Amino acid sequence: MSEIIVYNFLDGKNICNIFAKLIVNEINNITPESKVNIQVVNVRTFFVVRGVSSSGTVLNLSEIFQKYLKKYDEDLSKKIRVIDNIIYNHNFDLIPIHITNHDKKLINLKKDKIQKIIDVYAKNKIYFNVKIEEVNEYLYYDCIEEELSTVIKILKTHFPKYELIKSDFSQEVYVSDKFHGLSNNGEKLYYFLLKYITNHIFKLGISKEMELSLYSNINVNDIDNNNCKFEILNNNHIVKTEWLRSLILDVFPFEYSKLVSKFGNFNYSDLDLSDISSEDLIWEDLDLISEIVLV
Repeated sequence: MSEIIVYNFLDGKNICNIFAKLIVNEINNITPESKVNIQVVNVRTFFVVRGVSSSGTVLNLSEIFQKYLKKYDEDLSKKIRVIDNIIYNHNFDLIPIHITNHDKKLINLKKDKIQKIIDVYAKNKIYFNVKIEEVNEYLYYDCIEEELSTVIKILKTHFPKYELIKSDFSQEVYVSDKFHGLSNNGEKLYYFLLKYITNHIFKLGISKEMELSLYSNINVNDIDNNNCKFEILNNNHIVKTEWLRSLILDVFPFEYSKLVSKFGNFNYSDLDLSDISSEDLIWEDLDLISEIVLV
């Protein structure tokens, strides 16, 4: 059953990802060569930040988070509680890279559209979250009682064909996506690469779904197109999967030095982090379209 889950940018997984980005950017701004690997857990009444950092600078995580939240909701910023479980001065050993990325083109487009609608209202302090079952045309939503009538009107306007069902999402726990909590170097650039590949394939109409896997057990500086294990895990493309895999390995840069040149200057601090579907994201660049078409 197809289900689309979208939270406003100040709730659910979205706020976990934003908080993780803020922490990573703060650490890398202070000590640019630092390695970071953290996750943010949203347990509704408080946030837990766990993981490791090679930096010896201990951050005031509550202050970082509250400063961001104050831009949108002063009251919300005062309610936030943060538990810092980061281990600082951690020595990073050589850890194999094993990452995956799974995207469906139509689901992405629908989620982006819904996200923009929800976030417009969130910036005006009208908060609600939705889960949509497309097959049955059910829309489950959650909001505070004081906003119930307002939210119902909004949902009826934007989602007229769905049956609205009030629900309670308050017991759910969310964890940030891994790559948001990685330092702005090393392994993170390969997450960018997989999204960069997927975006090109989607825009060319070669596939509507891409599930990619990348594995390497050598030093990140030595990775290239020939010594990493790159796989396409799904087969529903308009071309043969093996040919598509060969095309990607021929056209896209897997060398770490080239990824640094391509993605190395990308910093979430340059974006409005509330704009979850921002077209300014580095992997949205389509500069290899012509090369793929030529092949």
